[in-house]
Amino acid sequence: MAEWQRILNTTIHQYIRDVEDNIMRNRKILAMLQDRGRVSFNNSGDLMDWKVKYKKSPLRTMTDGDTLTFSKVNRYKTAQLDWRGYAVTDALGKFEKLKNQGSTEGIVKLASDIVNSMVWEIEDSFGDEIYADGNAAGNTGRIHGLESWFGTSGASPHGFVGLPSDTYAGLLTNLGNYGGSWSKDASNNTAWPDGTGDVEYGFWSPLIVDYTDTAWSLPTGVSTYNWANTCSQAIRYAITKSHKNKSKRGMLDMIILESEMYRLLLEQQATKERLTVVRGDRKGGLYALGFEDSINIDGVDITSEYGIPDGIGYGLNVDEIELRSLQSQLFVPEVPDFDLASYTERFSIDFFGNMRCNPRYQVKFMSIT
Repeated sequence: MAEWQRILNTTIHQYIRDVEDNIMRNRKILAMLQDRGRVSFNNSGDLMDWKVKYKKSPLRTMTDGDTLTFSKVNRYKTAQLDWRGYAVTDALGKFEKLKNQGSTEGIVKLASDIVNSMVWEIEDSFGDEIYADGNAAGNTGRIHGLESWFGTSGASPHGFVGLPSDTYAGLLTNLGNYGGSWSKDASNNTAWPDGTGDVEYGFWSPLIVDYTDTAWSLPTGVSTYNWANTCSQAIRYAITKSHKNKSKRGMLDMIILESEMYRLLLEQQATKERLTVVRGDRKGGLYALGFEDSINIDGVDITSEYGIPDGIGYGLNVDEIELRSLQSQLFVPEVPDFDLASYTERFSIDFFGNMRCNPRYQVKFMSIT
């Protein structure tokens, strides 16, 4: 029995490390984060604390004889998130082990089955946590996934989008909460994200595209504002309006939809060909990572994945998301130990870390009106 225990203790760690790489590759968002180097390890501290530049010094004109004035500019806000943790556990009783001891191979096979099951459960469950709302009631132990910053107070009077209203990393996502102003439309409604304004007005505000808004233009003979009829416009709007700076790093990398939304998008493109749709580039993006169930519209990969809530889609700028671990890898197995009180070998695999993001560069598709 000692030899079996030694083999298990020394091989389980290498096994988990190999499987972890498969878990990352099999989930589209995780694969993109890994490919872009947006997964970090061995982090520390009592919480995540980072600075967000929300303001800039104004550009002043100068003419001959003008006198400059100098004042300090506070350009930063502090964002903070605590760490979160998960564990998958199992146990192998001594009685079970004795009944399975017909051969040494049988004992190893029983332990291996436990480890295999735990790994499958992590793969099946952790990917779904990427969409979790870490701020919601009852979710204080879950990571701050995508839903943690996409709260809304309703539709914008200007049309097309929802009004961001959430708290993420201690900062409010509401437009104008930290100052600044934005231009108005013809009806004197704030035109954001159309028009122009100050950086601080929406530095922490995600783009929430309301695909049921009546501002969209419907095809002739169609009267229903739903995803099937507005998806082409909503996608192009999101791609254009989410580009928040002049570099490629400010662009969306992928749009990931609930499966029925993705099917309807494909149906529309097949029948109406409103947008130029091509398969992904093998040199980059989802296609290059082995996900052939994706299309590319206007330079952005579009696909679907299990676990996304019904009627919801996300546009993601991967360079503005980071999955952080407190350990040297994402999923760490503890050495199986024998509990004398219960006469069982106890197994566990855990994750300690969190996900952080700049909401300003992210998009959500949803029905508001």
